[in-house]
Amino acid sequence: MPDSLRARLRGVLVTRYGQLRRKLEYIVGTGERASDALQETWLRLESMPGNTAVRNPDAYLLQMAVNVATDQYRREHRKLNDADIDALFDVEDELADPERIVAARSEIVALEAALRQLTPRQREILLAAHIDGQLNREIAARLDISLSLVEKELRHALRHCQQYVGAPADMAARGGPRRF
Repeated sequence: MPDSLRARLRGVLVTRYGQLRRKLEYIVGTGERASDALQETWLRLESMPGNTAVRNPDAYLLQMAVNVATDQYRREHRKLNDADIDALFDVEDELADPERIVAARSEIVALEAALRQLTPRQREILLAAHIDGQLNREIAARLDISLSLVEKELRHALRHCQQYVGAPADMAARGGPRRF
C-alpha cells in the first residue's frame, strides 16, 4: 500500500475513531471488543498489500475492523481439537454407574408403592404441588378446600413418602406454604 494511502487511512481512523467505535460496538456487541478490533486494525494497516484501492475510507476501515473482530471471535470460540475431544471421552459418567441406575429404579418402585398407599386427595395434592408445580392456594381453590387443609395433606403425603422411600428427613418439612 502506498504510504500516502496508509497515512490517509490512519488519519481517518484517528479522526473518526469515536464514530467507527460506536458503529463497530453495535455490530460486535461490546465496547471492549470494538476497541480491540480497531487497535488491531491500526496494526494491520502496516501489512496491507500495495495495490489496494480505497474509495470510501470510513467503510473500508469499518469492514476491516469487522473482519478483525470476526477473526478474534473465532479464535475465542474455536471448535474443540482432537485432544479436547479425547479428554471429554475420558470423563467418567457417574449417572451411568450400574449401581446408581439400580438404586434409582428401586426408589421409583418404592415411591410408586408409597403413592398408591395415599388417599386419593393426598395423592392429587402431592402430584399437583410437586409434579404440576401448582401453588397450594391454587390447589385449594381447585379442590374447594381450605389452604390449611392442603398444607396438612401435603405434609402428611410427603412424610409418608419420605418414610416409605427413606428420603432425606427434611423432605417432609418442604410441604408448608409455598409462596413462589
